[in-house]
Amino acid sequence: MTEKELELYFKDNLSFYDNLSEIELKNLLSCSSIQYYKKGELLNSKNSTCTGIVLVLSGQLRSFMSSNTSREITLFNLFERDICVLSSSCVYPNLTYDVNLEAVKDSSVIIIDSKFFKELTTNNLKIQSFFLNLIQDKLSEVMWVLEQVVFFNLENRVANFLLEEYYLNDSLEINITHDFIANNLGSAREVISRLLKRFENNDIVKLSRGTIKITDIEKLKSLKI
Repeated sequence: MTEKELELYFKDNLSFYDNLSEIELKNLLSCSSIQYYKKGELLNSKNSTCTGIVLVLSGQLRSFMSSNTSREITLFNLFERDICVLSSSCVYPNLTYDVNLEAVKDSSVIIIDSKFFKELTTNNLKIQSFFLNLIQDKLSEVMWVLEQVVFFNLENRVANFLLEEYYLNDSLEINITHDFIANNLGSAREVISRLLKRFENNDIVKLSRGTIKITDIEKLKSLKI
């Protein structure tokens, strides 16, 4: 991506673009870099330094929390043109959290230097408003996850997860592991495997190594949240 293409991308995706001065725009371009991550690579972790503002060019990322026992739960996913501010905690020092950001698929992203962005937001109310709205949107997604964990049983959540993957990939055949589902839902692989086996016995899915095929979409929908 050339500098001109990067500038056009910012113009199309950052609503505060027109409020930037020439110097601010020049600095934004110079403080931005394009990075590529393979499936499974971490962009940000609770043990890493401040990554920066992440804008997704292609692929898919997931933000998740992990415990000392290596259990994980996905907070939200990021797709093309999505922006993540939680990977830049030093921009918002009053927000305390330990999140990880991982590439679900091979992905390309733009990373904006956090130090520069912190200076930029300090002096620009439009940018502050833009990112406040982003944080509110992500908070809504996190609250939805919390609601599922607290109020719905795991069978409902697994059904919901499989349906989301079906809609996302537009395919009844989902290439996914039991470990991946467990990590997304904050459960254990053994528990997920037992539930999926129950689904298979009820003719809802067919299981094979690394693949889950939905055989009765209507039955699966009847189990969703």
